[in-house]
Amino acid sequence: MAETEETEKQHDLRIRSAERAHDQDLKGREIHNKQIEAFSVAAMRAPALVAAGGVAASLGFYSANYNRLVGKADALALFNHSLTWMLGGLLFTIVAPGLAYFSQLAYLDALDSRMQDWEYPYSHDTRRSKIATWVGDFFR
Repeated sequence: MAETEETEKQHDLRIRSAERAHDQDLKGREIHNKQIEAFSVAAMRAPALVAAGGVAASLGFYSANYNRLVGKADALALFNHSLTWMLGGLLFTIVAPGLAYFSQLAYLDALDSRMQDWEYPYSHDTRRSKIATWVGDFFR
């Protein structure tokens, strides 16, 4: 089969299709930038919420149950056990938005690492973009 030469109209259509694909990649980057900003704000607010809410709740619980806890080793052991679970929950409250932030950073890197050209499929994955996508999936 002989290869036919591209006409000027076909060339223009191919270039417009490539530009649309490149614009879609750019739009994806903009969306991920907004998500990164939102997750970074959430990651910065989480420690403040945890510090205020967690400390107030544990002090309130201890104060309300002081008479029941004083001098009873079993009661104190149960109280310490509940505090351990609460501390774990508070730590996950801090870690969750941080992991979401890192996942979005990885997805943005994956989009930035895609190879763009003027031949179909106008935008395709590279080794780095595949790794960044895997890292984003892991953190998600």
